[in-house]
Amino acid sequence: MKKITLLYLTLFLPFLCLAQSQESQSAALPAYRPGLAMAIRAGTAGIGLDVFKSIAPRFTVRVGASLFSYKGLLTSGKQTDDIQIGFDYRLKLASINAMADYYPFKRAGFRLTAGLFYNLNQLTFDGTPMKEVKFNDVIFSKEQVGTINGQANFSKLAPYAGLGWGHPFRGTKLKFMVDLGFFYQQSPKVTLVTTGMLEPSSDQGPVIEQNLQPLKYYPILNLGLSYRL
Repeated sequence: MKKITLLYLTLFLPFLCLAQSQESQSAALPAYRPGLAMAIRAGTAGIGLDVFKSIAPRFTVRVGASLFSYKGLLTSGKQTDDIQIGFDYRLKLASINAMADYYPFKRAGFRLTAGLFYNLNQLTFDGTPMKEVKFNDVIFSKEQVGTINGQANFSKLAPYAGLGWGHPFRGTKLKFMVDLGFFYQQSPKVTLVTTGMLEPSSDQGPVIEQNLQPLKYYPILNLGLSYRL
């Protein structure tokens, strides 16, 4: 009887070990809990909020919005130049996005992302002379020199591609999130309004558009936290 018992143990021990190993591996996989999650983030697109919806363990969708604005002053040329223009500019970052995330690995939060931005990014600037201008012993006031005001607008619809880290529906409720990618907003369209002696500069729009062309591929780097509801 003892020999038969030992024989059964010998035959079934490998299967018991295999079952225990599989159970251990299954337990190590972070639990998938579908539902909704919210995320707050900050980065090159501004400060934003996202809402995630689980579709499958490896697939989620989300919608979000971002907003940020920045003001500054730039000057053209040097103080010793005959004409020096000071530009008050305002950069407005605003967008609404719809994204789909795919998680190729079961045990990692790595994801591939594609989506679409409704893009409201805009750059405006108002240029005025920093000083009076002297030309052939004639002094022209700032008002006579004139002003140059402009606006740069981008394509409203911008496709997005990127990658990231953080699965809001696996493991703990609170997760660290990273997004890295770019959206294609095409080259900007610049409009200029000039007055006074600066009026001939109104045809410089295409030159400014050329200088801003690298912005058509707008880089996205976001860091944030998600919380499963």
